[in-house]
Amino acid sequence: MAVRLVARVNLETMDSKVIYPRDEMREERIALLTGIVQLVSAALSRTGGSGTGGRPMFMKSERGVIGYCSVDVTLFICEGDGEREVGDALSAVMKEPNASDDALSSRVDSVLKRRGREIGGLWK
Repeated sequence: MAVRLVARVNLETMDSKVIYPRDEMREERIALLTGIVQLVSAALSRTGGSGTGGRPMFMKSERGVIGYCSVDVTLFICEGDGEREVGDALSAVMKEPNASDDALSSRVDSVLKRRGREIGGLWK
């Protein structure tokens, strides 16, 4: 199970920034993020644009699950293989949504490593 992308989007300006993984800013990832932002924007507009109230929401994608959560004018988007991993990553960034991108990235990385150890422990 893996998380492929965590991003922060400003809902007023639609500026987006990849939080996780920090080292990869390839064109493919930016195109993926653009498509996901459009999907999530459509989902938010169907709910009246009121956001999620800090509660994670999920939808299926071709490659797994897309999760999103909004706080004020900030939307966090995550794509991964499963709802649990995506939910864990969103919970990690929602604990301190105004933190720096580096702090949020390391928080997501820590949560995913812990989850990996839990899964690895099951195989022992």
